[in-house]
Amino acid sequence: MCGRYATFTRLDEQPGLFDLDLITEPVLTRPPSWNVAPTTAVPVIVERYDGGLSREAHVAHWGLIPPWAKDRAIGSRMINARAETVAEKRSFAPSLKKRRCLVPADGYYEWKKVGSAKQPYFISRADGLPLAFAGLYSWWKDADGWLLSTTIITKEADQFSDIHDRIPVILDQADFSAWLDPRSEDVDEMLAILAHPTPDLSAIPVAKDVGRVSVDRPENIEKIPDDRVIG
Repeated sequence: MCGRYATFTRLDEQPGLFDLDLITEPVLTRPPSWNVAPTTAVPVIVERYDGGLSREAHVAHWGLIPPWAKDRAIGSRMINARAETVAEKRSFAPSLKKRRCLVPADGYYEWKKVGSAKQPYFISRADGLPLAFAGLYSWWKDADGWLLSTTIITKEADQFSDIHDRIPVILDQADFSAWLDPRSEDVDEMLAILAHPTPDLSAIPVAKDVGRVSVDRPENIEKIPDDRVIG
């Protein structure tokens, strides 16, 4: 699964990667985070079509809330969608067809079980580029108005399976346009994109303090000495 990640590089500082036409004010003013947790507001990249395509960055509630949900609490159980079943689940299938997004990140955390203990790792691209998680989004309305929400798609690990058996789907730049295009409703094509190999990643052991949401600091992504690594 993907249940915690870091996003500290500003989107307006990497214009050549995501090729954005619009970055909304909530994205620009959102502080960097080295410990992004579910149910918080996170940046997402979507495309809108109104006579032409516009690629835009917005903030969304992490934990997808389907339009039919009675309350937003369901989102806490929808932070991830499994690639193997995403086209079948009524919570996710409509979004796979029409509402796909990228969730930008600098890296994510995963915990390796070592006996009764767990060792956290920070996982990022080996080439140093930011990550682009394949995501879905949805709109949900209550008395307070419309809420944009998102989920991150995961698949069976094709790297670091010794750390965890699941891995977020990380897209290369070559897949961004096809994945985001709201005019495309070819589910089979989208599933094929999700099956593309993961870009080369690197993993470093980090301090266990990252397990506490309140610990949000740059030191979270620093490698710990070998004598502190569990296992």
